[in-house]
Amino acid sequence: MSGSAMGKMFWGFGYLAIIALPLIVDDRYFQHLLVTALIFVIFSSSWNLLAGYTGLLNLGHAAFFGIGGYTSALLVMHLGLPGWLGLIFGAFMSAFAGFLLGIPSLRLSGPFLAITTIGFAEILHMVAMNWVDLTRGSLGLYGIPPLEGFLGIKFTNELSYYYVCLSAATLTIYCFWRLTHSEFGLTLKSMREDEPGASSIGIDVSRYKLCVFTISAFFGGLAGGLFAHYQRLLSPDILTLPETFTALAMTMIGGLGTIAGPVIGAVFLTFFSEGLRFVEDLIHFDIRMIVYGLMLVLTILFFPGGIMGFLTKLRIFNHKKTDG
Repeated sequence: MSGSAMGKMFWGFGYLAIIALPLIVDDRYFQHLLVTALIFVIFSSSWNLLAGYTGLLNLGHAAFFGIGGYTSALLVMHLGLPGWLGLIFGAFMSAFAGFLLGIPSLRLSGPFLAITTIGFAEILHMVAMNWVDLTRGSLGLYGIPPLEGFLGIKFTNELSYYYVCLSAATLTIYCFWRLTHSEFGLTLKSMREDEPGASSIGIDVSRYKLCVFTISAFFGGLAGGLFAHYQRLLSPDILTLPETFTALAMTMIGGLGTIAGPVIGAVFLTFFSEGLRFVEDLIHFDIRMIVYGLMLVLTILFFPGGIMGFLTKLRIFNHKKTDG
């Protein structure tokens, strides 16, 4: 059997195991963590497309997460739209916001772009805090209806919602894989490495920047909509910098600029952060962001490629050792 066939078989069995996992481990708390991890797989992957493949540092990515969540929730609550339709509208509203935010990126880069995106997210945070009639302000938007699919099927428990999020995460990863392994993805990488050089050979840098901002925002909004209908409660805090930093940490620890990196990082940090909760209960102090920051510094210093980079080096080392 060829190596390619073996690889496909391995990934096939792995995906079957992921499908069966919540059925094998019949624990609602564990299933809740799996659902949360899948939502952040989508969110961190969407940030990775922008920062990892294009080199555009967006520190306001939580804005798209919040726009998708609030739009979907408000449409379902006030207009009675089906949940799946609310998800789509929320994702497209985020995509539109991403297009608008992408316009300043045509002239800005590096820290200037980062500051601009932070400001964009902070403006939306203040709007959500002060538009009390619509968002209920700091009290949060509660009573969000559960996600309802076709034929009136409602996804009200962790097990059923797991398969919704698994389907969405699979679609997201497949889209990003196809995108990054196409001519479009090659163009994004060339812009990341040398934007003036890419422009000098005829690449329309402005058009590609707007496209990737829009695509990244769409999937960030999709993650926000899934989060809203799962938690059934939204607060303006989801629009703040710590939410973006969570996606950043997941991507960097997993492996920036790779498809599998955000997936590994999201799953690892979701379960790791739950372990930290027990420590926080003992010391009565929120240490999550402190630990995330420390892990991020150690990753950048000693494992700049993240977990995926480490695994790649390990595979190369073993291959050389076998050949020797």
